[in-house]
Amino acid sequence: MSHRFLLLPALLVPALMLGACAVPTSRSNIVVLTDNKGVVEPCKQIGEIDGASEMHAILVLDKARDAALARLKIRAADMGGTHVLTPVADIKWKGPSTAGTVYKCGA
Repeated sequence: MSHRFLLLPALLVPALMLGACAVPTSRSNIVVLTDNKGVVEPCKQIGEIDGASEMHAILVLDKARDAALARLKIRAADMGGTHVLTPVADIKWKGPSTAGTVYKCGA
């Protein structure tokens, strides 16, 4: 068997792992995640999002939560939101829901 065929799986696995990464932006870094409905009461609801990923099932729980938080922030920022109401914001979150409601707060 050629060495190229042996190298292919070694290159594909890291590429798949990198594809699962959520890369924060300056816009997503200012999005606030909360599990307290009182924080978003005066805000305008924009829509629903999900922080799920195909890689979620193979990540350890702490890493899965971090990745879901990052994806929620990025997706909320893409919608023009400033806040996300989500159970993932609870430090004791154990899954499985990674859903959130996006809000626009302030001016």
